[in-house]
Amino acid sequence: MRPSSSPSEADIGVASAGARRGSAAGVMTAIVLLALNLRTLVASLPPLLTHVRADLGLSGFAAGLLTTLPVLAFGGFAPLAPRLTRRVSIERVLVGCALLTAVAAGMRGAGGWAPLFAGCALAGLAVAIAQAVLPVFIRLRHPALTGMLTGAYSMSLTLGAALAAALAVPLEDGLGSWEASLASWAVPALVAALVWLPAALRPGTTVEGPPSPSLWRSRLAWNVSLFMGMQSMAFYAGLSWLPSVLEDAGFSEAEAGTLQALGALVQLAPAFAVPVLAARARHQIGVLLAIVGFSLAGVLGLIVAPGAALAWILIFGIGQGGALGLGLILPVLRGGDAASVASLTAMSLCVGYMVAAAGPWLLGAANDLTGGWTLPLIVLAAMCVLELAPGLPASRAGTLEGPR
Repeated sequence: MRPSSSPSEADIGVASAGARRGSAAGVMTAIVLLALNLRTLVASLPPLLTHVRADLGLSGFAAGLLTTLPVLAFGGFAPLAPRLTRRVSIERVLVGCALLTAVAAGMRGAGGWAPLFAGCALAGLAVAIAQAVLPVFIRLRHPALTGMLTGAYSMSLTLGAALAAALAVPLEDGLGSWEASLASWAVPALVAALVWLPAALRPGTTVEGPPSPSLWRSRLAWNVSLFMGMQSMAFYAGLSWLPSVLEDAGFSEAEAGTLQALGALVQLAPAFAVPVLAARARHQIGVLLAIVGFSLAGVLGLIVAPGAALAWILIFGIGQGGALGLGLILPVLRGGDAASVASLTAMSLCVGYMVAAAGPWLLGAANDLTGGWTLPLIVLAAMCVLELAPGLPASRAGTLEGPR
């Protein structure tokens, strides 16, 4: 009989399981706090753009550049991430990105057009690297939790954008200026940096292995990247024009804004659930078909029965949230080793955001051509269907290194 002061094997097992759960919760919290900041600087500007333009005398072209500059930077700077993580630990890179985001937020609130543009560009650089590095950290440090942690990451992107869009104007009213509202987003970025700082001070994680120079010649890599691009194109096209579609259908400006906010909120659940389900499955074809089905049904519903817009916006939101989650998990699942995951994630973001930039323009051009919103919605529906072209081969089992 063991002495009473000695823990039993069952006690040790329970304690070990509890420690693992605590560790997983801590990692998830850190990822959520960091990922929330990856969309706040982008989403907090559009609600204030009218006041910004009036104060700074910006043209429509300059105002449009302010909103597209970070998105283009997301794609343009993403390829830097794999090179950086071979020289600097991932944890330190993430702390640096959080600090750079805080500096960018402060610059945007400094007043004047030059700091505003510089802050938007700097934010794009910080976010481009952070969102390419975070999935690699999940794959390297917590491979058993890949689905759950990627789901938390995906959900946090959507939540951060929704919070920033909702709070931008109230912060302006409460703090007294749009400059203070924009600068206030430095606070959550600094919180994220502090949370990650202890990990950055310890020996960290680097990506070992040679770069993947042949990745751009890989059909699988292009399919993964083009799926990210098509789903992002549909997302940004809808984000830019659905309020106008709803207003043209008879909804007030406030009602259209509320419907868009509800559509953003409903994205949270599928953005979390899809990576979890996808990581457990041998292939993701069924998930892909469901995602495209929801997105397509939502758009077609707005064409056929716009009076039931609430239902169609929620259905479309489910599809869009799921598409984001699948777009983020596919590079992790198809990459194989850590070096390939890093390179494929960077490539998918680079291609994805460059393709996504065309979405709002295509719907706007279709509206200019016809003066109505039926053709633009048909174009949006086509974008959803076209996700299948790269999505089906990207969702089949296999990796860059392994057999298809």
